[in-house]
Amino acid sequence: MNEHVQDLRLVGTSEMAGGIFGKIRITGDAKLMGHVACSQLSLTGTAKLQGDLKAGRLKFTGELQVDGSLRGGILGGMGELRTVTGIRGEEIVLSGMLHSGGPIEAEKLDIRGAVETASVVNAERTTIRLYGPSQVGEIVGGTIVVRRSRGLGLKSLVQPSVETRLSAALIEGDKVYIEYTRADLVRGNTVKVGPGCEIGRIEYRQSFEAHAKSKTGPAERL
Repeated sequence: MNEHVQDLRLVGTSEMAGGIFGKIRITGDAKLMGHVACSQLSLTGTAKLQGDLKAGRLKFTGELQVDGSLRGGILGGMGELRTVTGIRGEEIVLSGMLHSGGPIEAEKLDIRGAVETASVVNAERTTIRLYGPSQVGEIVGGTIVVRRSRGLGLKSLVQPSVETRLSAALIEGDKVYIEYTRADLVRGNTVKVGPGCEIGRIEYRQSFEAHAKSKTGPAERL
């Protein structure tokens, strides 16, 4: 962003055109019509962007809907984040619900809640703490950890239950640890299947172990 770009502050219920900004601060209910680029977006409340969003840093509490793609550096918040055509960030940290109509890509992805995409989740390190039913097409990357969360910190956002699981066609990483997951295929250098899983097939290079309370299909060493 150059030094002539203006900051933007919206309070209450507001609508305005998109554009290029420095820092954007929204408190209330806002609609931005068009693509938005900014160095930082801070949201407390609800916002809908009718276009793509590019933000160096995103921090929100509430609900954010992007009717396009979301690209940025450090993306984080608490509440519900929804995009139509995908998310890409250096670091994505979210407590709540993440819905994406396209790929979710990051160096580090940390979700405490639930995630939904028919596409791929691709991160060097993925950590998902499940508070609700989650479904993805694939998870690929370096280290992949999926656990069912036992705390109650997000009870108002995503209600924990015994049916809380992650479903995926493929999970593939260097190091994989999963709990309460249904997957057709899990592949990795080291694969550890915790409790509550149903896995169609395992492929591993170095080591594999499975919890007694999980169901796994054939396991093949590559």
